[in-house]
Amino acid sequence: TEEIAFVHSVTHAAVTCTEDEEVKAVAERIINRSVNHVVVTDEQGKLRGIVTSWDITKAVAKGKKKLVDIIIRKVVTTKPDESLEEASRKMAQHQISALPVIGQDKRLLGIITSEDIAKLLGR
Repeated sequence: TEEIAFVHSVTHAAVTCTEDEEVKAVAERIINRSVNHVVVTDEQGKLRGIVTSWDITKAVAKGKKKLVDIIIRKVVTTKPDESLEEASRKMAQHQISALPVIGQDKRLLGIITSEDIAKLLGR
């Protein structure tokens, strides 16, 4: 029988920012950390939203400077004990490539990406 892999097995630290940051600062973080997703959290580490490199690119093109104007608020998330199969299905269903991993109180534990899952499943 195939062993079920869980989200916690591929969760890694998320690159984060706060709502009051400038678009430029987050753009620099995306470049410096080589990521496509930055998770927006509050001071307590609770999930407030997400921004992608594509969102940042659009914001720069439109001259938007404030991050708060472009944050995606309706974030699809996962929990550490969810199966990778289920997490993968969520990504496909919502046509997204990453899921913030949250624990109790919507606290951010990390992030998983479709790349992480693909590597683990060896596809």
